[in-house]
Amino acid sequence: MEGKESILKINNIEVKYHEVILVLKGVSIEVPGGGIVALLGANGAGKSTTLKAISGLLKHEDGKVTDGSIELMGERIDRLEAEEIAKRGIFQIIEGRRVFEHLTVEENLRVGAHLRGNGKAIKERLEMVYGYFPRLKEVRNVTAGFISGGEQQMTVIGRAMMAQPKLMLLDEPSMGLAPMLIKEIFDIITMLNQKEKISILLVEQNVKLALTVAPYAYVLENGRIVMDDTSEKLKENPDIRDFYLGLTDVGGRKSFRDVKHYKRRKRWLT
Repeated sequence: MEGKESILKINNIEVKYHEVILVLKGVSIEVPGGGIVALLGANGAGKSTTLKAISGLLKHEDGKVTDGSIELMGERIDRLEAEEIAKRGIFQIIEGRRVFEHLTVEENLRVGAHLRGNGKAIKERLEMVYGYFPRLKEVRNVTAGFISGGEQQMTVIGRAMMAQPKLMLLDEPSMGLAPMLIKEIFDIITMLNQKEKISILLVEQNVKLALTVAPYAYVLENGRIVMDDTSEKLKENPDIRDFYLGLTDVGGRKSFRDVKHYKRRKRWLT
């Protein structure tokens, strides 16, 4: 990628679980400041592991970055604890709409502000979140375990906004949502990027949607980046079209094993 200075650089990282299971094998990714980048791949490719490596959450699953480095605005962060990484401006929205079910919606939102801010700043941020998600203001006093799936997804995104992130890591934000809600959520994600200048690394199974929202994308296969390019070029790539975006020329869905002619990507980050 050219033109914008990177806020995030992942440099040839390897990740192991339990000191023996190698999951990521020399992964390199860049996210430009103020940009959106998508990370695509089949289930089990290592997408969520990549996000957890960035946010420091690997340690809670006995995982570790064993080689390479991760930098936020030029400073290495892969040796830091998750809380310190969050304080520096990275916030991960974990797959599955992880609300605190026993707290109200507004209490959930306030949790996101616990690392920074005083009462006045928190109130202003709450109003900002309610401006993006008017529905959350309507249900702000409802226990989060009793709101809809779409409202829960809005809540976890709003909670991230309360932390004033520089970089937001989104893991499958469309999962389990109705199409109209998915459009609403992604419209707001796009606005957050454009208006609040939040950089975003997006993991999303809905590849067509991801390539529409993100101008640039990487494809992860079995723990390795096998392709990266602008979204427009990836949409035209026959492997991406056949495996991720629909049908083959003869009308049958390809299996992942059938897609054999990926061009292996040079490791251009050091």
